[in-house]
Amino acid sequence: MAVSERSPRVKRSPWQIQQAVLFALFLRELKTRLGGRWLGVFWVLLEPVAHIAVMTTLFSLAHRAAMPSIEYPVFLITGLIPFFMFRGLVTRLMEAIDSNRGLFAYRQVKPIDTVIARAMLEISLQSIVYLIALGTLGWLGFHFLPVRALELAGVSAVLIMLGASLGLFFAVVTNEIPQARAIVRISLLPLYFVSGVIFPVHTIPPQYLPLLQLNPVLHLIELSRASFFPQYRVLQGINLAYPAGFALLSLFLALMLYRLRRHQLASVV
Repeated sequence: MAVSERSPRVKRSPWQIQQAVLFALFLRELKTRLGGRWLGVFWVLLEPVAHIAVMTTLFSLAHRAAMPSIEYPVFLITGLIPFFMFRGLVTRLMEAIDSNRGLFAYRQVKPIDTVIARAMLEISLQSIVYLIALGTLGWLGFHFLPVRALELAGVSAVLIMLGASLGLFFAVVTNEIPQARAIVRISLLPLYFVSGVIFPVHTIPPQYLPLLQLNPVLHLIELSRASFFPQYRVLQGINLAYPAGFALLSLFLALMLYRLRRHQLASVV
């Protein structure tokens, strides 16, 4: 009588388990975000396109007077998409833990895994939107390639770290104080206007500039534009060190707070 032999069970390492968890969460987030339909993809592309169309119509004449050597659609995209990525990381990561709380019944799924998976999706989608937007401008005859690609990559990395760090920080805070989500969302609206997204910063009265330069997103958007336009005027005091330091401090505080509250965050109740 033949005895069936079972193949030995392969024990996966913790890193392999986390990879599998992140991949599954990424696919779940992708399906939820896009709704499994082309309409979801269209909606992701619609927001920046609508912003560009409206703002170009409203501000193109004023921009031509302020910076005649820089094309406004490219100027707008190089500020708008980075801000959308930052905003998306903050708001969507803030809700990642609460939205996936039921999954924490599986011991392989940790709260931070849901944050990482959602960050991966947001970065991927916004990067694709950025490439499509720039490619479309190139097709229309605009200059769309960065002249300092490595500088753009460094600025983008700091922007991602800043947005993801704040997203994780607020995910932990709003788990204890859910009402804070509304405050975070409302605060991002004035941040849109004081980050130089739709207008050049050097047109702002000088007495307000020291206050505005406390905003790390302003530094990143200005440096992002400078990597596309060699003739772009970057104000004195704009640098990468300040937002990078702000991002590192935010990351440290977010990870420390997560470490302290990780057991409460994993509660499925």
